Amino acid sequence: MSNPAAALGQEVGKLFELSIVERLHPQVESRGYEIGPQRMVNGTDNVYQIDAVISDADGQPVMILDPKYIRYKKHNRDKGSWLCVAHYNLRKTYPTIRKTTAVLAGNWSKTSLALIESFGIEVIVQEFSNMVDILHSYKIEFDWAEKDRMTPTKALHAFNALSGDGKADLAHALTDVVMPRLTASVVAVLEDTDKSVQSRVSKVEVLVKTDRHEMLLLQFDSIAKTVSGLVDFMDESADVSELLKKRQI
Repeated sequence: MSNPAAALGQEVGKLFELSIVERLHPQVESRGYEIGPQRMVNGTDNVYQIDAVISDADGQPVMILDPKYIRYKKHNRDKGSWLCVAHYNLRKTYPTIRKTTAVLAGNWSKTSLALIESFGIEVIVQEFSNMVDILHSYKIEFDWAEKDRMTPTKALHAFNALSGDGKADLAHALTDVVMPRLTASVVAVLEDTDKSVQSRVSKVEVLVKTDRHEMLLLQFDSIAKTVSGLVDFMDESADVSELLKKRQI
């Protein structure tokens, strides 16, 4: 047993992820959709293994769910950046994706959560302190100092001693907090019959790329202002810096 802390973390994270998919199955399948892990490739051939993708009857993805568990905040940047890049690239490649959601368990900082949300990803959180309390009720100590090996060793033994039903109950307890909001979010996407985009637009972002490898992000608060702003860019003599000042929200 080289690293009991890592081993227990992997087991708990796996329980969390599998429980979310299992508990969503009835809601998803009763509405004619499928849910499960999927290997997805973006437009530049980068491969992403996504834990839970909801697909329609034609096999087209309509929603991405990414359950992620981390124990230490020092991993926030790597995991958070991966979510931002993966979801953004996949949404560009698969226009049928209507929403992406990250279900995050463990120690996530406010700045990391804000970064993820800034990429248009819905964030639902299971706090680490809540996980500690739940595992403690199963006689599994889950809070220890980073260099402590004795506590995680005992905790891993206690986890492995659980029966199959015991682990199933634990998985259910770990996901109880996130399931109401997550289920409501999924059902809202799958049952949405209002196809009109116009009435729901809150912001439009246009990324303009030039032959000088510049990238200009334009932001507008309505479709009408977007069209007006892009018309201004048709003037070849226009000063880009002045256009940016005029057309930002």
